[in-house]
Amino acid sequence: MDIQLKKGESIIKKGLANHFKGVEGVGGKLFLTTQRIFFKSHSLNIQKHEQSIPYSKIKSVGKRNTLFVIPNGMYIELLNGNKEKFVVFGRNKWISEIEQKIH
Repeated sequence: MDIQLKKGESIIKKGLANHFKGVEGVGGKLFLTTQRIFFKSHSLNIQKHEQSIPYSKIKSVGKRNTLFVIPNGMYIELLNGNKEKFVVFGRNKWISEIEQKIH
């Protein structure tokens, strides 16, 4: 599973992730590129989707716990006030790399 890159764009990091759509954690891959964050769901999910978030639309990124206690989640707060929630392995590294792109 890969993504269609834009001209001049390259992948910096990728990994397995869940993206929360409502209460469902949709499994797939999260990509950190030179221009954006991109999530692509696995084909076996009920809620199949892709989401592209340009760095210019991100207000902040931070830690969150899954099920209130599992320290494996992160959120991305957008300038419009929406929050996208993900479960990732190695969230501190993901957050650090995203922060470098938005500051």
